[in-house]
Amino acid sequence: MTKKRTSLAGVPAARNLGGAFEESEVVRERRPAKMVTALRLDLDIQAELEVAASARGIGSSTLMRQIIEEWVAAHRGTPAPDQLNELVRHLDAARRAAASLTHDRAA
Repeated sequence: MTKKRTSLAGVPAARNLGGAFEESEVVRERRPAKMVTALRLDLDIQAELEVAASARGIGSSTLMRQIIEEWVAAHRGTPAPDQLNELVRHLDAARRAAASLTHDRAA
């Protein structure tokens, strides 16, 4: 017996969990490797998630985990976007939008 369990030997049975742990059955279930403590969502999206989860009979966090797992599985083989090309694409879109606004003001 460990020191902690030995020190619990004199505690009444109602408060002594040492024996309960030794006799308990280990149930292996899926556990997340890391808990995400904060996820910032619009309140409208959160409300939609809760309605969708409720309709499926599961919690909203379970539904979010399933959605994320499906997305990751679907995109696992897809190469990450080239950040430089993405930046150039966004800058080009911003230039075109600015030119369009300038053209609209001049007209």
